[in-house]
Amino acid sequence: MFDFFRRNKNPNPDATRLLASILVVYPTLQSVTYDPNTEMLELSFALNGKFTHDDFEGFLGYVAESVETFHHLEGLSGAVIELNVEGIYGTYFLNVRRDMATVTSRELSLLTELTENYFGENLIDDTADMVPDEDFLMAQEDYLEQMLSNIRQLRIEGRLIGVREQERVMVYAR
Repeated sequence: MFDFFRRNKNPNPDATRLLASILVVYPTLQSVTYDPNTEMLELSFALNGKFTHDDFEGFLGYVAESVETFHHLEGLSGAVIELNVEGIYGTYFLNVRRDMATVTSRELSLLTELTENYFGENLIDDTADMVPDEDFLMAQEDYLEQMLSNIRQLRIEGRLIGVREQERVMVYAR
């Protein structure tokens, strides 16, 4: 018989906290996914509006050049980054995939800032009305940097998905 209620997956609590921290520190991110097979982190931004293929091609080139320059300045080599866009009828998801071995919180900040600057008001941000506590946010940023360093030494089992639901952040194991 099937046992639908039995849970086989116990996600790593550090990995769960990492995804939650990313969503707390970067409120314009709608979801964060970790894939253990590729050891890639996928960041998803939601956009609302009318865009052309050229708009997205321009953005992807802008991000690729900016991140390449950042990696050169930081002395990173071998970093893997993939960008894609999907969506229809005025709602799009901009997905940025990064390898966990080389990603830093500074790079996450850069990616978020580039997206905010390029798309502006078209970037969906459910937390725009909230005013974060500065001390809490600084503590979360420090915690995020520490978690990124620690997580590289652990083997994360199972796919994790972190999503934002208005004022809450939830992380699921799949």
